[in-house]
Amino acid sequence: MMVEKDIFSGKDPSNMYEKIYNLPEQILEAWEIGKKADISILNRRWKNIILAGMGGSAIGGDIIKSLGYWELKVPFSTIRDYSLPGFVNEETLLIIVSYSGNTEESIGACKEGLNKGAGVLIITSGGEIENIAKERHIPLISVPQGFPPRAALGYTFMPVLAVLSKMELMNVSDGDIQKAADLMRKIRDEELKDEISEEKNIAKKLANKMYGHLPIIYAPDEYLGVTAYRWKCQLNENSKLFAIWNSFPELNHNEIMGWEGRDEFLKNAFVVFLRDKGEIDRIKQRIQYMKDLIIQISSGIEEVWSEGDTLLERFLSLIYIGDFVSFYLAIKRGVDPTPVNSIEGLKKYLKGEG
Repeated sequence: MMVEKDIFSGKDPSNMYEKIYNLPEQILEAWEIGKKADISILNRRWKNIILAGMGGSAIGGDIIKSLGYWELKVPFSTIRDYSLPGFVNEETLLIIVSYSGNTEESIGACKEGLNKGAGVLIITSGGEIENIAKERHIPLISVPQGFPPRAALGYTFMPVLAVLSKMELMNVSDGDIQKAADLMRKIRDEELKDEISEEKNIAKKLANKMYGHLPIIYAPDEYLGVTAYRWKCQLNENSKLFAIWNSFPELNHNEIMGWEGRDEFLKNAFVVFLRDKGEIDRIKQRIQYMKDLIIQISSGIEEVWSEGDTLLERFLSLIYIGDFVSFYLAIKRGVDPTPVNSIEGLKKYLKGEG
């Protein structure tokens, strides 16, 4: 859907709202791109799989790892660095995901993987990574240009899922993807889009509650921890806010003690508990204990529940709600959600231009 650029009175000149709005459609398009990719040269038995990427290009790897926790019979890792682990060899499938194609860490990991003889698949919209793929005749999945990486989650996540499905490493069908996209559309049209009044708009209500506070996002378990991390990153980049995330049960073995200190800044914290119907009883108890503790110290707490039947639907529903929250909070704060000036400034500095 096309969204008028002036819908937010000039506060969203690059139309981040439209990109977030159209994520369900992007997911369907990207799934088809991945399905059509020719990966026959990679169709063999791999001993381990690594997805190398940074920022918004890497988050799909975290989702894959969590989705495949019980299903994947091959170790799967997400690497965010210039270099690769020592175990990488010719029996490793290395998936390089760089939306821009110019991410220096991903370029370094790609070159190292090639030197070690790993099988390499590249997913990008262009740049130096695409040139490497064409020069070295590496399998390449090209995705559309024109998005900030964080707004291209479908393009960087779905092709990987499609490839693993084609390799019969994960069991994901067209119906699964369609159902997930349909659920996202339903949530968008009933609870998230701008036309929905604040009274019924869960993202607007939450953005208003978080306004002026330090956001802390807690996920119900290690597998859904990626959803809390995505919320944190979207609040960083879209809302230009410092944010904290963690997941149960690990946070009960360390971070819980930070609340005991009752430091002054914690009075300004607003804690969002991401919840899921798949929580085991012990996790429910741990969450309740933390809620009872935190409500005495912080400015407030809120729960956001996943929706859907499959784990994929529940992941994407939480991520989608968080994307809208970060957008509305940016508008509330009067900041343009698209530019990432400090990130771009760092890149220039590293090139010797700053």
